[in-house]
Amino acid sequence: MTQTSENISRALQEWRELLGDRGIWEAGPATAAYGSNTIGIERTILAVLKPDTVEEISRIVWISGKYGVPLYPISSGRNWGYGSANPVGDETVVLDLSDMNRILEMDRELGMVTVEPGVTQKQLREYLDEHKYPFLVPVHGGGPDCSLVGNAVERGYGITPHADHFGAVTYLEAVLPNGDIYRSALSDMGGATIDRAFKWGIGPYLDGLFTQGNFGIVTRMTIALAPIPEKIYNYFFWIDRDEKLEQAVETIRDVLRTAGMNCGSINLMNPLRVLSMMEPFPSDKTPADQVIPQPVIEEMARRNMVAAWMGTGAIYGSATLARATRAIIKKKLGPLCKRLVFLTPQSVGYLKMATRCIPGEMGRRFNRLARTLDATVRLIAGSPSTIALPLCYWRSGTKPDNVELANPAKDGCGLIWYSPLVPMKPERVRVYNEMVKRVCTEYGIDPLITLTSLSERCFDSTVPLLFVRGDREAARRAQACYDALFEAGKKEGFIPYRVGVQSMRLITSEASSYWRLATQLKRVIDPKNIIAPGRYSFSRFPEEEEKNP
Repeated sequence: MTQTSENISRALQEWRELLGDRGIWEAGPATAAYGSNTIGIERTILAVLKPDTVEEISRIVWISGKYGVPLYPISSGRNWGYGSANPVGDETVVLDLSDMNRILEMDRELGMVTVEPGVTQKQLREYLDEHKYPFLVPVHGGGPDCSLVGNAVERGYGITPHADHFGAVTYLEAVLPNGDIYRSALSDMGGATIDRAFKWGIGPYLDGLFTQGNFGIVTRMTIALAPIPEKIYNYFFWIDRDEKLEQAVETIRDVLRTAGMNCGSINLMNPLRVLSMMEPFPSDKTPADQVIPQPVIEEMARRNMVAAWMGTGAIYGSATLARATRAIIKKKLGPLCKRLVFLTPQSVGYLKMATRCIPGEMGRRFNRLARTLDATVRLIAGSPSTIALPLCYWRSGTKPDNVELANPAKDGCGLIWYSPLVPMKPERVRVYNEMVKRVCTEYGIDPLITLTSLSERCFDSTVPLLFVRGDREAARRAQACYDALFEAGKKEGFIPYRVGVQSMRLITSEASSYWRLATQLKRVIDPKNIIAPGRYSFSRFPEEEEKNP
């Protein structure tokens, strides 16, 4: 069905009858409130709908299909660096699920929580603390107010024991494009409890269709939580020479293979990424369209005692297992590192107090370091943190006085995430590191590199392309830099595990059997293409492209 102004008007009228004025924002206010983003795109949003119940969503979807008006579901809209709350294309209605924020069920015995899309990391942490449930929140760096469901369906990850957030999802429900409710076969057969306890169900595994896709709208999700262990160690290590990168990769792989489940993800950061957490951006020493000069980086690194590479990881387990794992890490990482330090939440607390007694600039630097360590340790202990949010403001934006109120999209920050998968092979990591530095420098983007282990076989790297969002030329260069990184990485086999709404075109191809099958499924499940058109798919079915070039 062709989308016309008459169809849009009729759909809006029926949605208003369903939701009332409290649940609908029309085009002008909708674009103003939801159009902000960090990647520098502009979208025209037809309206925003804010339902409270699954029944309302089902009816909204039915109306959408009736009039051919596409919907773009969001959970909290805090998908910073990938599009925030913006749809892939224009002329779309945003379906905001943030008001559906109930924690529906907690099975303490089995360690499973069932939540709606609007439930945030912070909300779950407060709920667990209030009821004295001894479990970790599956946190990530997006901040306390990010949705648990939204991150899981994007196949996000963190650094707590259940690092793969969709891997920890055992059950979900979704509204399909025809308004029906999807549940797995086990639940339909009366096995609701076992369905939540066993991820794979019976028959074809279809839950995965609702991740990085647009086959339905997830309205309920059960997540397996990791218990709070008897002992948590956070460890930091410093590698003094870049020439040791290959040895570091090999050692990290060895640690992960040996320590197993007692060892969480390991992060490895280059100097610029570490410095972005410790000092303001040196704008007075950096030309507007260029990277920070190397002598300036070296001086900042000396001042803050930043090494060629810095790593951090965590140990979880009983006191006995934690001590054994610590010994393994010390034995394997120790000879490689300039320094290797193990910390607990208690020891970081003592460090924070001690730094207050150091006078002058040195005291302030040590205090900043202690605060950063404290936030890192709390994040690793399953408490949501704002530690990563200041990064968004490093090159542009006015940082709020209270970081808890930070909203990079509305605060004028320029950020596009490049997040490719990199095999945990020393020589490939070197190639990747040199590639990122070369391409970013060419476009005047500082190469801030983090490598996070997803397993003992694979890193995900996150590279924030930071720019002044109010500068159109800077925004253009940042997107051109992303495109160049994507193409250079593709040639080397470094492919992103997720992309922003502006870059979906880079991953879809009619020549790919994968995308042909995905399109066939989409055509059957959503023949009018009303759910998030273009999200990990073609914006229009290929035959429609020929009719409407």
